[in-house]
Amino acid sequence: MALKFQNNYHREIWTMVERYQPSCSDGSNWVKEGWWRIGPGESATVFGGDPSAVNATWYCYAYAGDGVEWRDRFRETVPHQAFEWCANTSDSNSREILMNEFVVSRPNHTHSFNP
Repeated sequence: MALKFQNNYHREIWTMVERYQPSCSDGSNWVKEGWWRIGPGESATVFGGDPSAVNATWYCYAYAGDGVEWRDRFRETVPHQAFEWCANTSDSNSREILMNEFVVSRPNHTHSFNP
């Protein structure tokens, strides 16, 4: 059981995920985590349990060095370095991103970042 991210783009990408976690220490119900570096054609496990048991709705964001982003309309604040923070946490070096929403309905799920 796992949630994996698959990079189908021709360059490496950096990605983050946000998942439901009730009563996170900052008072939110979500935890955000990143950055995974995923090479072209490679995948990475971003959650090592049954993602469908956590929540059906998950969020993610990814970017490549050439400026391509996989994003939508869900705002979040993230740092430039590796992190695992509750959703309401940020610092003075954080930046705002726009996450995609995706639905997980089974214990093994792969979310793909396509060109």
